Amino acid sequence: MQNGTSKLDGINKIPVPHTPVFNLASWASSLTFADLPSEVVGRTKSFYLDWLASAAAGRNHVSVASMVNLTKTQGPMTGKCEIVGFSDLTTSPIFAALVNGASSHVVEQDDLHNSSMMHPATVVFPAALAVAQRVGAHGKDFITACVVGYEFACRFGERLGKSHYSKFHTTATAGIVGAAAAASYLLHHDAATMLSAVGTAGTQAAGLWQFLLDATHSKQVHTAKAASDGVLSAYLADSGLLGPHEILEGKRGMVATLSSGQDSNPSIVDKDLGYQWSVMGSSFKWHASCRHTHPSVDALLSLMEAEGVKAQDISDIEAHTYKSAIEILSLSEKADTVHQSKFSMGFVLAVAAHRGSAKITDFTEEALFEPELRQFQKRVRMVLDEKIENAFPEKWLGKVVVVTKTGQKFEKEVEVVKGDPGWTLTSEELEAKFLSLADYGKINDTPKLSETIERVWHLEDQENMLGYAF
Repeated sequence: MQNGTSKLDGINKIPVPHTPVFNLASWASSLTFADLPSEVVGRTKSFYLDWLASAAAGRNHVSVASMVNLTKTQGPMTGKCEIVGFSDLTTSPIFAALVNGASSHVVEQDDLHNSSMMHPATVVFPAALAVAQRVGAHGKDFITACVVGYEFACRFGERLGKSHYSKFHTTATAGIVGAAAAASYLLHHDAATMLSAVGTAGTQAAGLWQFLLDATHSKQVHTAKAASDGVLSAYLADSGLLGPHEILEGKRGMVATLSSGQDSNPSIVDKDLGYQWSVMGSSFKWHASCRHTHPSVDALLSLMEAEGVKAQDISDIEAHTYKSAIEILSLSEKADTVHQSKFSMGFVLAVAAHRGSAKITDFTEEALFEPELRQFQKRVRMVLDEKIENAFPEKWLGKVVVVTKTGQKFEKEVEVVKGDPGWTLTSEELEAKFLSLADYGKINDTPKLSETIERVWHLEDQENMLGYAF
């Protein structure tokens, strides 16, 4: 795709500063499918299939139902844009991105980009798919737009750093920027117009962790609004609305107001463009719980298998982890709901120890009332480990120390968890996950699901992006 004509010409003659974000926009707006290495294309397709699975699994959640109802009452009931899991409902790009952004963040199975501490798929793909369907984009352009979205979202998240993440849900705050950039690319914006779209997106960035304390639905609102407001920002820029040029590094920009700026790398925004791809640094989620629990889950399951330890043998567990995990997971230790239970280290390890896994079907309403799980949960304690803290967020490490009722003590540390780039999922595992999550969402049209899998694997050959609603 070539640079389009600036939508800002003749409207505002303020010089555009050549900041790192402008450099990123210049590179992104001129990126073409031919510029993408084959492994980047393959990885993007894999994450798209993974995202579709998460959206299908979350379609029946009350937060999604509320947004479907909003679409039916407040949005257009006709349009080119599809909602995953609702084949009889089409609407506008903004409303499609809203619902798809919510549904794909319900079951805690969407991807994670480690060093930016965010879930890019759940905001980038809903925005890109909605706009691609509206403009009739080719599969190649869709893939390229998603790569662009990942670069903006993840690089902004890395720049904002750990101090930002301790107070804000980075998937929402940096995610809206990725959504805007992906949508902007599909609207053929040049660098200045993309910069404006990103600026308008960044000024709307929001997402607080309070929902973890009372088990409410704000997490789905975060991703829904990030995706839909990213689309909104791109279309506003397309119509000539001027967004802040220095939304990230300006005196009243995102770093200055939402982050200390001391715990991240300022050069990351435009570093190694075209050589270091954010999509290659993202992980798939194998366990259906908060990603902060995964190192401890893998360590515990590995230890129990190696040492022949059973759940009923365990007296106490220390989960050695990093500060951000303790800050986030400590908010949800009550585990009063299924969703909140996935953010409780104690409950997640209880499920893993007793079930031998932490799959989506292991977290149920019934499990919340199982005495053995609740008793086990109380025997788990999180411990700040300086070695693990110093490696985070580039590496999400974990260690468990298990003491048995007979006084035996075992330790297990993991450096790579299943789903990470160093231990990624095979295509067969991704397909199995897709079918499992679709089944969880009560989508049972096997021929249609198989056809969808094949379409995704050949996405670059698709003339358009229609037909993904199931």
